[in-house]
Order: sequence, then C-alpha cells, then structure tokens
Amino acid sequence: MLSLTKYIPYPSVTHAGGQYVLAHDRALEGFAAVENLAPDIPLNREALPLVADGPSASLLDGAHLDGLTLKLARLESVWAGSSIYWQVRRLFRSDRAPWAKLEAADAVELQWSEMIALAPAIKRRLPNTPLIGVAHDIITQRLDRQAQGQGSALRRALLRLAAARSRRREARSFSAVDLLIVFSEKDAVLARSLAPGVRVEVVHPGLGPTDPRPRAPHVEEPIVLFTGAMNRPENSTAVTWFIDEMWPRVLDAVPAARFVIAGAKPSAALAAKVSETPRVELTGFVESLEPWYAEASVFIAPLRSGAGVKFKTVDAMLREVPIVTTSVGAEGIDAPELFGALSDDAQEFAEAVIGLLQLPEVGGAIAAKARDWAEGVYGVAAFEKRIRGLYADVIDSQ
Repeated sequence: MLSLTKYIPYPSVTHAGGQYVLAHDRALEGFAAVENLAPDIPLNREALPLVADGPSASLLDGAHLDGLTLKLARLESVWAGSSIYWQVRRLFRSDRAPWAKLEAADAVELQWSEMIALAPAIKRRLPNTPLIGVAHDIITQRLDRQAQGQGSALRRALLRLAAARSRRREARSFSAVDLLIVFSEKDAVLARSLAPGVRVEVVHPGLGPTDPRPRAPHVEEPIVLFTGAMNRPENSTAVTWFIDEMWPRVLDAVPAARFVIAGAKPSAALAAKVSETPRVELTGFVESLEPWYAEASVFIAPLRSGAGVKFKTVDAMLREVPIVTTSVGAEGIDAPELFGALSDDAQEFAEAVIGLLQLPEVGGAIAAKARDWAEGVYGVAAFEKRIRGLYADVIDSQ
C-alpha cells in the first residue's frame, strides 16, 4: 500500500489528522505493508526522525518547499481549489513522480482532500490501480462557513470565490477515486453531492488513549482544557474568542480555575495574549496529552469554523472529560445529551463551563455516558475491521 499523505505521522504528533493517520496505519498492520510519501516541507522534514515502528516514510523527491516558496505555494493552493502545492501537482504531471512505486503497489491511498487532487493524474497514468481517498474533511464546506462568518466584505467575497473553486476541484478529485472515505454521514452527503458517481463510505476513526491515565482532576485549581495544533486558524481563533469573551466570566465565578491550551506552534500574537491574561497557560508542543486530559475538569471546543468530525471532541469523550462545545465542535455527533453544554452564545458557553467547574459530579455523570457512546462508535477494534474490509473489497474488485 502506497500512501500519499499531506503529513507524515509519528507517535507524538499533536494534530488530529496526524493522529488519525497513525491509527489508520495501525489498522492496516497485518493486512498490508504501508509506505508513506509526503511533500518535502519543514513539518515533514522534522517528522522523519520521529517516525518509530510502523510504516516507512519518505519525502517526495523534486518538490522541496521552504520559506517564501512555501508561503507562495500555500497561496496558490487556495487559488487552485485547495489542492496540494503546485510543485507536487507538477511532479505528478511528469516522469519524475515515483511511478515505479505506485505501479508496484496493490493500491494507492491519498490522505487529506488536498492530496486527493492528485487522483486524476494518477488514474490517467495507472488506470488499473485501485485509488482510495481519505477526506479528513470537505474543504468546500469549511470555506463556505468561513465566508458566512465575520470579517470585511472583501474577505467574505474572497472566501466565496475560494469555496467555488474548491467545489469544482473536489468534484473532479473525488470522481477519480475508486473509494472515498469520510468520517461522518454529513460529510458523505456533501461528498455525494460533489461527485454523484463515487463510492463513498463512512468510517468512524479508531481513537482512544495512547497512554491511558486514571482521571485525577485538580480540585483546588480546576483546569479548563483545549487541545489542538495552534497553527491552525480555526484553533487559534477559537481560543482567542474564549479568552476574550468567556474566560473573564469564568474567572469571576471560579477564581482558582486555570485555562490550559495544549498544542504546538502557537502564533506570537496568541502567546502575547496569553502572557497578558491571568491564569492562562500555553504549553506549546508536549510529548503526550494524556496527563492534561487526566487532570482536566472541563474540556472546551469553542470552534466556529472548520468542517467534519472534530477528533479533539471525541478524544475528550474517550477520556471521560466533560465537554462544553459549539455546534461546529459537536459536528458529526448527533447526541447533544453527551455534552455538558452545546452553545454558540458566549455567555451561555461561559455559564456552562462555570456550572461544570462548580458541580463536577454533574459533569462526571454526563462524561461517563459520553465515554460509553464514543467507545461504541469510535472503538479501535471496530475501526480496524471496517478499514481492512473496505480496502480488501476495493483491491479484490479491480
């Protein structure tokens, strides 16, 4: 199995997509030998030495990106319908792509919608090789939501244009694969509307603690926790909104509370805001999030943009942490009773956090139900069986 992935996974990866690919690769152990190939960008160069036991990983030769070149490539990527960088697309229009490896593979998978942009070129060159796309989210939906949000009229107009270009690109890309995997029924509906003829299957990711810890919430200084890759705009914006609009209310009611933001690569602006805000901590990169989940009294997901199932929300459920979230943070989980609260209103959100901090026994009962639900839907064993079954079916049918 040759996997063209946007990011190389490694055991201590903090972003949700990388954690999914780790679980995905583990699910294929014993079924297929997997090799990961990824764009030659700083994040992937940093990841290579961190790859432990598991699939081999290497960088795509001939598309080295760094500094200004990478910034320009990211801008062009949006213009090209949120495709992978044009240097990578150009590589796959030439003989310099790793065609021998692709031809030798029993199947080729493409992780993330941006990488699925390569599907038409691969299908033209290797029409008999099974192609499997894993759309971590539907980018068109994410851009549509951002276009309806805050900001200037010009920004919203540009986002609508980006969404339109993404819609055309995702339709072409999805139509070229033999199987498209998505993570929720809502994403499946969106994918089928973009590419009506494609086979779309919903797979609930196999998530769970990597280093299980018993619950030990701080009593004297209860922790409100957020986790995520902080260089992602939706995460940074969510945390900023919480700090500005909700955290002062929480501190007024529970002065001993602490807000912990656990995630790598925060911006300088966010770091400055945190340094000026009382009782807020920014961890930066951590080897494991498990100690923070174990000690947290409340997990928050104040997301207002993004698309698809939010792994951070499911991860908190699996670790039995009470959750307060927005409708975006709860997407793909059609069970509002599993949350301490679900609200897009800042005041209601803050009051829900306060309530869970002041009455931990209430949050504990809800979190126990959420854990049982998440283990049933997102359990590792069911996920592994589902992935192997789908891949075997696609390969056997070619």
